Amino acid sequence: MTLDPIVTHEAFKEFERDRFSDVAQGYDRAIAVVTSQVNEAILDAVGAKCGLRLLDVACGTGWLSAAAVKREAIVTGLDFAENMVAIARVRCPKAQFHNGDAENLPFQSSQFDAVVCSLGILHFPNPERALAESFRVLKPGGRYALTCWTPPTRNPFMALILGSVQTYGSTDVNLPPGPPLFRFGNPTECTRVLSAEGFTEVSVAELPMKWTFSTPEDVMPTVVVSTARLGPMLAMQTDEQRRNIENAIIKGASEYATDRGVEIPTSVMLAVARKP
Repeated sequence: MTLDPIVTHEAFKEFERDRFSDVAQGYDRAIAVVTSQVNEAILDAVGAKCGLRLLDVACGTGWLSAAAVKREAIVTGLDFAENMVAIARVRCPKAQFHNGDAENLPFQSSQFDAVVCSLGILHFPNPERALAESFRVLKPGGRYALTCWTPPTRNPFMALILGSVQTYGSTDVNLPPGPPLFRFGNPTECTRVLSAEGFTEVSVAELPMKWTFSTPEDVMPTVVVSTARLGPMLAMQTDEQRRNIENAIIKGASEYATDRGVEIPTSVMLAVARKP
């Protein structure tokens, strides 16, 4: 039986919205800290400065928005997870935040000088629709930037987590199917899709980051409490699978131990484009 794509999209969207609301605090303390390492590069890419009207799509808990406010940009943030927005409002009271859908933005056309979307594109069931909406609300000549995780072949952290699950557990669990996690970690695909939506002057670059932990034993608990899909995926393994996965993650993380703790390399793809 073929699943109705609309039903599948809505199930995925509802799952992601609810899960990210549930893990908002954990996300803020873990993933948002890691991804903030590239915030300045994202803002540089769109020329964020005093007076620039910037929209932060999938703003999460507001770290990128806060960095833009420090540059005296006029910032609007949007996220579909209610608790994420609540944290963002506390973190960055000078920005305006909305609880809303990236695939149906509640803004007028040509309203913003720049639009950014850091690690949001992989959470949209219809990323082309989200890109079209960002294109619509962007002023002619305005810049757009997105980031997405690079695939495990170039991303040691993702290789460790997903590789451990694939080797000692199962990724075939009862979660709503979603779009390919690393689709936009491919430079060719980034360029193709952005160009197809009308963007020009597309450029793509890989940005390195690090996940840091006090001990190798901290890795798996952090992933469980801060992610929308990996946490439930790990929870759906058998007890034996979960023990084996955790042991594999601890062993793999130990290889990245330093005098400062555990530092596991990771990276994102940054794609930048302009609206003609």
